[in-house]
Amino acid sequence: MQKQGFSRREFLSLAAATGGAALLAACQPVTQDTADGGMETAMEPVTVSVQSGWQTSGDGDIWTPCIELFDEKGTHISIEMIRLHVSPEDTMTAVAGGTAPDVYHRYIGGFAELMARGVMLPLDDLIANAPDFDPDIYLGSQWDNGKWDGVTYGIPALEGGSMPAICWHKHLIEEVGGDPEVGPRSWPEMLEWSRMLLQYDDDGNLTRAGFDPKDAYGFTVIAWPVVFDENYISEDKRTFTFDTEAWAEGLDIIAQFYTDPGIDKMLALRDQWGYWSGYPSSGFNNAKRAMVMDGNWLPGGLRSMVEVTGVELESIGYNFHPNLNEGNKAIDFGTGHTLFMPRSTQVAEDALTFMIHMTSVEVGLIEFEIRAAAMWSKPLLDAIDLSSVPGL
Repeated sequence: MQKQGFSRREFLSLAAATGGAALLAACQPVTQDTADGGMETAMEPVTVSVQSGWQTSGDGDIWTPCIELFDEKGTHISIEMIRLHVSPEDTMTAVAGGTAPDVYHRYIGGFAELMARGVMLPLDDLIANAPDFDPDIYLGSQWDNGKWDGVTYGIPALEGGSMPAICWHKHLIEEVGGDPEVGPRSWPEMLEWSRMLLQYDDDGNLTRAGFDPKDAYGFTVIAWPVVFDENYISEDKRTFTFDTEAWAEGLDIIAQFYTDPGIDKMLALRDQWGYWSGYPSSGFNNAKRAMVMDGNWLPGGLRSMVEVTGVELESIGYNFHPNLNEGNKAIDFGTGHTLFMPRSTQVAEDALTFMIHMTSVEVGLIEFEIRAAAMWSKPLLDAIDLSSVPGL
């Protein structure tokens, strides 16, 4: 993080030490020769530090090619990448201690308390004055994750969009008499099929489950309002709303997926065949769980692991997740990944330049190439053939 300008004390000290000559020189814009022999103004070099613990290494590294693309634009800004997990607690500590980066990448919520406490920098004025950035490339709901009390603190970037879907192995649904192309259409149907799909070994250990509600996207509370048709928090984000009939009914249904085979046996299966479809060893990827609640990144994840798992994309079915309001077809387009700036940054305009770069079609195409996922924007959808990834 590089400081811009002088404090009053630095201004007076420099003026006294040099009789003003150095100060005048420091205040002059830097110039450089142009190709035609003229001179143009060049900005002082600035370093913007960015912290993220998501997709930061190996074949799934999103950040390195995106930063290289930014560098090719030839700006005065260089990016220092801090490849560490971001949490609200660590962010509070870093901001209080003066060690925070200029940009935080956060996904699946978690920064509401920091926006409410004034830890994050409001961005509305910066966005309004930013050249070549149109906020309307996103739906209004895609901005919700980075807003508090109508003020914008974060910019959607990297990954987000329609979620959740119910996803299933077609051959397993066919095994219990279901339509492999349609999948489960109601919670009672999901429960019935899940019971029929349970398998045990000779010692009574569970070797296959129909559905585990906490697998993949189901791990977070923000997944469930869509399928319960009832939010978990008030519109102003100040009051939890779990004490409703819909949540009581929904949680009772979730419990049945565990009590039918036994909680201990479900946990043992989870320990053997883990959650999260982003890993080759996950239970769903290996057909040890027949159905999963997941997001729009699943087809790309399966594509990247087909050589390990042997699961072909055409063998997986997708549909709207069953809803407590039976027949209601709903998805959430308001959650996803967000870039924030803490109030402590000294390079807000330069940091915003990089944040806007991360919303570009070019960055979206990089992620689509790596993961077949992205933060879906209107121009990006115009540039991508979604049919190139079965199921997407």
